[in-house]
Amino acid sequence: MDGGPCADEGANVRRELHAGWLAMSVLLGSAAAGNVRGEERAKPPSGEVNARDLAVRDFEEGRKAHVEGRLEEAELSYLRAWSRLKSFDIAVNLGQVQLRLNKAASAAKHLAYGVRTVGPEIEPERLARMLALLDEARTQVGAVRLQGTDVADAEVFVDGERVPAEEVKHEIYVEPGEHRIVIRRAGYEEAMIQVAAVAGSREEIATELKPKMATRPGAAGGPVVGKVGEEKTKVPAAGAAVEEPRSWVPVVALGAASAVGLGVGVGLTAASSGARADVDAQRDAILKARAHCVNPPTATPEQCAELRRTVSRVDTLGNGARVAYATAGALAIAALIYATWPGGRSAHAVALEAGPGLNASGAGIAVAGSW
Repeated sequence: MDGGPCADEGANVRRELHAGWLAMSVLLGSAAAGNVRGEERAKPPSGEVNARDLAVRDFEEGRKAHVEGRLEEAELSYLRAWSRLKSFDIAVNLGQVQLRLNKAASAAKHLAYGVRTVGPEIEPERLARMLALLDEARTQVGAVRLQGTDVADAEVFVDGERVPAEEVKHEIYVEPGEHRIVIRRAGYEEAMIQVAAVAGSREEIATELKPKMATRPGAAGGPVVGKVGEEKTKVPAAGAAVEEPRSWVPVVALGAASAVGLGVGVGLTAASSGARADVDAQRDAILKARAHCVNPPTATPEQCAELRRTVSRVDTLGNGARVAYATAGALAIAALIYATWPGGRSAHAVALEAGPGLNASGAGIAVAGSW
């Protein structure tokens, strides 16, 4: 036997199943739009669009593209709707499209969310189709379940990408192959787990994070090891100089001011370039008219006056940009000096003042400091 009839029958079953999924997409879309529009909610302020309304708009656009077979466009629209509103209908339709686009891990994630959050009013037929979609996605990916009392409040990363806490509570779906799972929690050592996922597999991993250990000098000068948070305050000896911890607030403030100055300089440079282009255009217009503004001018007074104003604006913007760059550099240097200056001197404070100067002949900056 060549398997022809069986193959044809299998193809028919798959077509009927996909047709059922597509029908479910249409039904879910209609229900979602009806539920959102039927809610009683306060009217948003004039000119402000409600995020839920935007989600409905994106969902409807995705559903239309979905029905017409434009799967990539449907996925983008569903993703926009999902970023605005987390709902089971958006999740299920997004998962269905991603499954057909061979993005099984992401499809399983969204389909599982849809199944978990669907309401009791859902018809049994639709629920059965949703479960069939999820089962198909699960056969193509590996599922990982993390167990441990310390994982609930931890951050979990898979191959460097953070996993939402809601997914960590249930199952994490990954494509078949090698993956690295990292678990981080404040006050605990970082845990790293290598996972070899197999399509259709489900693995439960029990984790126990270890508290970080801190080292402090003992009575005889030797180290004393204990858990973080158990260190005792060390009282200085009588007459000993107390070293105040360095404050990083000035470094942050100076760095931020330097960044602002750099941004202003870039903006003024761009404006100066635009004004320079205006000068060239005005000068070309005068020359094309076979006139000039050199004494005695042959161009119209209005043209010459406008050209002089534009040239002056170019100079002013250029000088302003130079002052902004100089100020940004000075502030950055000041932040570096403060950050690297030897600490341990509580009796003296670092004072630094920088001021720009701008005149008709150029720009400058004056910096004064004391330590």
